[in-house]
Amino acid sequence: RKEGEALMEFRMEAALPHPPQRVWPVMVDIARIASCIPGCEQVEERKRLADYTAVMKQKIGPFKLEVPAQITVEEHQEPNLVRARASGRDKFTRTTLDVALKVTLMPVDGGMCQLAVEADLQVAGRLATLGHSVIKKRAEENFAEFERRFLAELEAI
Repeated sequence: RKEGEALMEFRMEAALPHPPQRVWPVMVDIARIASCIPGCEQVEERKRLADYTAVMKQKIGPFKLEVPAQITVEEHQEPNLVRARASGRDKFTRTTLDVALKVTLMPVDGGMCQLAVEADLQVAGRLATLGHSVIKKRAEENFAEFERRFLAELEAI
């Protein structure tokens, strides 16, 4: 890892009381999933299941970030897998964010499925100077909130 760079990994698993086919429409509704991410705003679909834009707003320590992000769906295999990448740069702090996201659904007995979310977050620039622990704490809070909101969305199906 380079100086001024922080890399974090987040993992989440949940047993869902639905088969993958019922959960899939939520997984590929990128605007709906983005609404589960704290601070993610202005999500626009440029090309379905391929290309999106959004703005990520966060306050971390003394920094207020506003990161216009490009979101690319790199792979999707209905109804089991979505892999996406989001990256952007805050023009004031010159902080760059790069997120690799992998969401998988595996069927389990009884018409249920196991959801697994893997997110790798890389932060570089002025924000990274705050230190890994400050960024990681805020990212963990956001990921926990994402998990809560995402599971609530799935309960609505």
